[in-house]
This record gives sequence, structure tokens and C-alpha cells, in this order.
Amino acid sequence: MGLIRFSTAQADRVPSEALTRAYMAGMDEVPWPTRVVATDEGLIVDRPESESGCFYIPWKVEGFCEMTLCTASLMERTRPYLLEVELARGTLNRIRNQLAAWEQAGLIIPEPIRKRLSDVTEVFSRAVTSQPDPKHAANLASEVLSEGLSLTVALGAAYAQQALATRHASGSKLVTLLGANLGEKPLDKPVAKHFVRTFNSAIVPMAWNQLARDEGEYSWNLTETQLGWCKANDMKICSGPLVSLDGANIPDWLVLWEEDLDNLTGLISQHVRSVVQRFRGRLHVWQAASRVNSGSFLGLSRQDTMRLAIFIVETIREIDPHTPVVISFDQPWGDSKSSQDAELPVYLADTLVRSNLGLAGVGLEMKIGYHPSGSSFRDVIEFSRQLDRWAMLGMPLLVSLVVPGGEGTDPHAKSESIPHPDVWTTGRQEEWVRDYVPILLGKQAVQGIVWDQLYDGHPHALPHGGLINAAAEAKPALGSLTAIRKAHLD
Repeated sequence: MGLIRFSTAQADRVPSEALTRAYMAGMDEVPWPTRVVATDEGLIVDRPESESGCFYIPWKVEGFCEMTLCTASLMERTRPYLLEVELARGTLNRIRNQLAAWEQAGLIIPEPIRKRLSDVTEVFSRAVTSQPDPKHAANLASEVLSEGLSLTVALGAAYAQQALATRHASGSKLVTLLGANLGEKPLDKPVAKHFVRTFNSAIVPMAWNQLARDEGEYSWNLTETQLGWCKANDMKICSGPLVSLDGANIPDWLVLWEEDLDNLTGLISQHVRSVVQRFRGRLHVWQAASRVNSGSFLGLSRQDTMRLAIFIVETIREIDPHTPVVISFDQPWGDSKSSQDAELPVYLADTLVRSNLGLAGVGLEMKIGYHPSGSSFRDVIEFSRQLDRWAMLGMPLLVSLVVPGGEGTDPHAKSESIPHPDVWTTGRQEEWVRDYVPILLGKQAVQGIVWDQLYDGHPHALPHGGLINAAAEAKPALGSLTAIRKAHLD
């Protein structure tokens, strides 16, 4: 029960490691617990459901990085599906659906895009009818995938251009926050110069393990220095998360109270009160808690972890009732949920939003191209769809980004997460910024965009995720962000 079989003529396009990130989902897009087994004939997908569903798998596409693609909805059958053809079908299906939705919303589709879609659909027809010759059909399907993903970029650019033109109709620039994380050390002068030219806001990190390495003993020097620098440079200021509910960035001594909800709640209360009382009135946004959906906090159940998130927000509101408060979620596609029965992060967010906590917004952490604890690359259309799904919460969105821009060992990276196997260059990072950040700016719900790693020369979480290399030289992606700010923001 629950078996879907695929044959494939291009198995080399799926690294063996990527099979652990493949999954199936129903029409609600909630991943089912999924096990994918490679055989000499292809893939066997095992899931606990027997209903039709879509198969999601990281796939290497000519001219693109490894991209998570999906099929259209597939029913169980004895005969295997040819995977390349089904991925091409799913890609064209999503393009046509999104084109229709945007057109209904008033988007004018450029005629060259319509012509390209018509041409690639003809190639797909040939691929479908060539399946008795799997190798030939797979080659045609690969052409469809390459041209299809190229079409998503063109369609996304048309959307962004027209959405931004609408948002600029009043003649004024956007008030969207564009910022970056200041990191764990004061900025060097060359880096500070880059920062002021590109960003209008800053994240001042307030990691618990940096503020209080020993219980009850706080060191405020770095935070005070960073706040002073932000004020001198007229930056909007957002705190880093006061508590990361995946257990990251907590002091070592806190582990002594693992699984002890009462003591953990008391210690969190003391910490949050200490920070908020000291810096009340000096920031524009508090990030109360992050990664609410990533699992249990120090052995607590998911329910207790959610209660902690609520408690942290309530504590901040009690001490500082005026400064906006947000909580954030990572892995918005639910990538890690394919092996367990869990809700999508957006559903957890909806539960908290409906709790009348006084939240001012919701944060989205998008660590694109990293695993574990990151999100696979998606095409521009799927990226836009995910943002629209979160916008349905009716809350402003603060989107935090990291995308790899370099290769090899990164001696300053602290996270176990690494880039997906591929060629990660500064050029590819810039390409991502150029194609995807305008989509974010085109969404009215997105009121803040933050690059969560600024400088590869200081300690940071993810390998090569900065916009400035270890020699304090700007990567091309920073130049693209500077141009975006100049064109669209104050």
C-alpha cells in the first residue's frame, strides 16, 4: 500500500544524498512520511497513504543549480511512471496555473513568454508520446525542464516589474526594510561603508549564549556598540531572536535544565526581562523567538515549545507594550517534515496569529540551498507561491535570507548545515538575488527583507552565506542589493 514506482533514464541527475530529501505530498502540500529507495530500474516511493499525490525531488537541470521539482498529482498504478516526463509535466502545469492566476489578477503577460510556453508545450507533447523509447523521451523532457525553469525566471521578472510599478504608482519609494545582520563583532570600516550604502535597517543579534555565557552575568558591550552605530547611521533596528526554539544559540549552562519546563520557563523569563528592560524604546522591532517549528526545545514537547513561544511574546508585551513584536519560522516548505507526521509551518503560525498575542508580524527564515535545517532551491514561481501562502495569515512578513556564495572550507562557519552538492559561486548567489529579491519587494505583505549573514570574515552560522568575503571585499550579490535599494527604497 502507498507505493509509487518511477523508471528513469537519467539517474545521475539525482545525487544519492538527495533521495533523503525527496517526499510525496497531497493536494494540501503537507509532506507525508516518505521513504525513497533506488533500484536498478528506478525509484520506489513508499508512503502511508494510498491517495493520489505529488512527488518532490531535488533534480539537476541543465543551466540551473539543483532544484526541487515536483510532478503533477499521480495515482498508484502497477506500471512505473517515467520520472523525467512527470517532472516536466508538473513544471509546465505549475507555470500554466500561475500564469492564469497572475493574468486574472491583472498581470499583462508579454507575448514572447506566451510563444515560449507554446513552443515548450509542443516539445513536452513529443516527450509524452515518445515514452516507448525512454531515453529519447527523457532527453526531450530535460529540454522542457530547462526551458520551463527559464520561463519561470522570465515570468517572475514580468510579475516583479509590474507589481513594483503598481507599488510606485504614487511616485514615492517603498518603505520596505532592507537590512542585514551585524554579526558577532563590530563592523570593520570597509564593511560598514558597504552596509550604509546598501541597507536602511539592521539586525542587532542578541544571542543568549553571547550575552550571558555564565548564568546571570551579562555582557552588553557589543550590543551597546552596535545600537550606537545604528543610531549614528539612521538605521531602523530589529533585534535578533531573544530565544531560538531549536536550541541554537543558548548558553551551555541552560542544558542542566533539559526537559524541565518550570525551570526553563523561569530562566527564559529572567533572560527576556533583562534584555527588554535594558533596551526598551531603543529598537523598532523585537524578534521574540525564532524557529518555533523546528522541533522541541531542550527535550520539551512541541506543545510546550509552542507555550514557550507564547510566553516569550507575552513577557515582552508586558515590559514594552509599544515596540512591535514578531516570531519567526524556518523551513517554510516543511522540508524536514517528509519523514514525520507534522503540520506545515504556516499552520503553526496561523495558530499563534489567532491566539491574539498582539503580534505585529511573522518572520520567515529562508536558508536556501543548505541542509540539514535549510530549504532546497525552488523556482521563482514556487517561491512566489510560498510567499502568497504566508501572506494569507494577514500579517506583515519579515523575510530573512541566506544563500551560499562560495565553495570550499569556511573556517568561520559554526553550523552543521552545508550547501547542497553543487557549484556555489558568487555569481550564482548574485543571480539568486537578481531573480528573487524583486519578487519579495513586489509583495505588499513583505515589509522587511534581511540578509542574515553579512561578513564571511567573522564567526557566522552557514558556510559562505555572507555578502562580503573574508578579505572584506563585496560579493556581486551585494552590488545587486545596492542597486535594488537605489531603485526602489529610501
